[in-house]
Amino acid sequence: MADSNRMRASMRNLYGSVGRVGLIFAIALALFIVLLLAGNTGFFLVLDIIVLAVTGIWLAIRSLRYLMSRSLWSLRNRLLTVYALTGVLPILLILVLVGLCGWALTSELAIHLASSELDRRLGTIQAAAEALEKTTPDDRKYAAPNILAYFKVRFPGIRLYTSDASGEHGYPPDSPPLNLPPGWQAAHGLLERDGKFYGWSHIVKPGETITALAPLTDALIADLVPNLGQIVLTETPHRGENFDSFSFEKQRGWQPSRKPGKDTKPQPHPLAIHNAGVIPPPINRFDIDVPWVAFYPHYDWNDPNRKYSAVLLVRSRPSAVLSAIFTGTDQLRSVLVGAMIAVAILFLLVEIVALVIGVSLSRRIMRAVNELYEGTRRVIYGDFRHRIPVRGGDQIGELTTSFNQMTGNLERLLSVEKEKERLQAELEIAREVQMQLYPKIAPPQRGLRLTVCCDPARVVSGDYYDYEPVHTDKLAFCIGDVAGKGISAALLMATVQAALRAQTSAAAERLDHGSVGLLDAARVVSELNRQVYAHTAPEKYTTFFFGLFDEITGTLTYTNAGHLPPILIRKNSASLLDINGTVVGAFPFSVYNESKVLLEPGDLLICYTDGITEPENAYGEMFGEDRLIEIVKRSRHQDDSAIIGGIIDAVRNWHAADEMPDDMTLLIARRVEANVT
Repeated sequence: MADSNRMRASMRNLYGSVGRVGLIFAIALALFIVLLLAGNTGFFLVLDIIVLAVTGIWLAIRSLRYLMSRSLWSLRNRLLTVYALTGVLPILLILVLVGLCGWALTSELAIHLASSELDRRLGTIQAAAEALEKTTPDDRKYAAPNILAYFKVRFPGIRLYTSDASGEHGYPPDSPPLNLPPGWQAAHGLLERDGKFYGWSHIVKPGETITALAPLTDALIADLVPNLGQIVLTETPHRGENFDSFSFEKQRGWQPSRKPGKDTKPQPHPLAIHNAGVIPPPINRFDIDVPWVAFYPHYDWNDPNRKYSAVLLVRSRPSAVLSAIFTGTDQLRSVLVGAMIAVAILFLLVEIVALVIGVSLSRRIMRAVNELYEGTRRVIYGDFRHRIPVRGGDQIGELTTSFNQMTGNLERLLSVEKEKERLQAELEIAREVQMQLYPKIAPPQRGLRLTVCCDPARVVSGDYYDYEPVHTDKLAFCIGDVAGKGISAALLMATVQAALRAQTSAAAERLDHGSVGLLDAARVVSELNRQVYAHTAPEKYTTFFFGLFDEITGTLTYTNAGHLPPILIRKNSASLLDINGTVVGAFPFSVYNESKVLLEPGDLLICYTDGITEPENAYGEMFGEDRLIEIVKRSRHQDDSAIIGGIIDAVRNWHAADEMPDDMTLLIARRVEANVT
């Protein structure tokens, strides 16, 4: 009694879900069957099909919703549904996709084989016209028979025509007049004339024209690709005609319709099967014959220089197309087919095994989900001591272990986050301290205007620059690149600055008291090398460039200790300064020399670190000195700040990444007229 009541309740629910739409669907289905049996294919049948489609879609949606509400309420059923959707359905879709892709690929290959062979044949006709063109008018009557004899092997009925001041000449001599309509320009390819197709080539030269014309018979078209199948070239319908060229007769012959000429009446051109080629027999039940269609451009004899579309129809089988491509590899094809069948069977077995495993694991997954849910609720309220029992050593067990580890690590992560914030604050303080070490204002113009930009790759930088007036008529400036990045490089940079400032200050004080010869670039760098080596770790060193500019003479005395050679831009030429020794701080016995260069008004001296020239693009190519020189040459008349900004932007665009690999520092020294007082 209870079972019957539940059945009646289910039927009532089902009827409530289906309702009147289901009744309409049933009536439309019955009417559809009656109309089919009665042979009625008119308006009522079309209307009935529309009603069936609309009501069927609506019923399918309602049925799906009903099933979901009744059978997918539990997690187990939902998991099984997910297995079906992610396992069975994708395999079915893949099979359909493979079939469609195979059909499309085979069709394209069949059309490509036929069209490419037709292109090659038409190119042969063009070669005949070009061969006649290369002969002199007097020799053409002797050369034409040889050309015709050569090309008649592939094109029976080929004719050649020349037209010049002496009139029109045809080869062979008994060829009918060409009667080419006026207005034709140089053209070659496929030509339609009086309902027939020709391959032709028309060459227009001053005072003469050369034409090659060869009929393309149905047998020639059918034999374009041997053993491929039936190949037919026909016209597309036009001027109100019906397009029935794609229909096949029941006797497996084709009845294409041809487009008549403008001045002729339409003439049917039936094709028997032996004129269109023979379709090879199938190798299996899936090796069906399918027609494939492509449009091929052609000219119309009576409509000069305008192209129309002909239809190239190919009826073949996938096995025939593959045989035309892979000639002599039947054994290999059979191996490939067997491998594909084996893979398909393997996929099916894997799917069955996956479904069985999914059913067996659904209960355990539900239990694990419930336990994880309870654990997350406890974590939300701050209970980090809760642990989930670990059952088994599989991934679910690893998940519960990971959850237990997560709750144990959350407190430690909170403390680590606080420590990280403290370190970040200290780094910001270090950055502020480092920024205080750099010069804050530009030096007074002593015939040399300095503009500097330092763009660190991290919070603190390992690049170093400095400048300071020395005595009344000299300006000292430097640039360096400390090995490494981050805090250690910044500390070494501070050491270098302190040592250099001490030397320049002492030398300036001696000069102020009248001493001479106590400040030179080589001595400054040598002393700096000794101090850096003595007070830093052995692996710490820095490249360094130190320059001393004399305002009175305009001479720059410098020592380059392993740094990238600065670039001197004078007018529209560029030259590199010398390197006078190795890096600073690596060896205590290093010897440094100094060089001099006379700076003229308008000269630009570009000092830079390797963060400018060594960034690489996506292809591993460095920015390089040549691009840097080109940018400076192009913008040398701009403001120095604009030049620096353009260089920095160019380097960033070249690297195309959010974080640069190294610090970028640029120092531009521009020689200006000195203000002597």
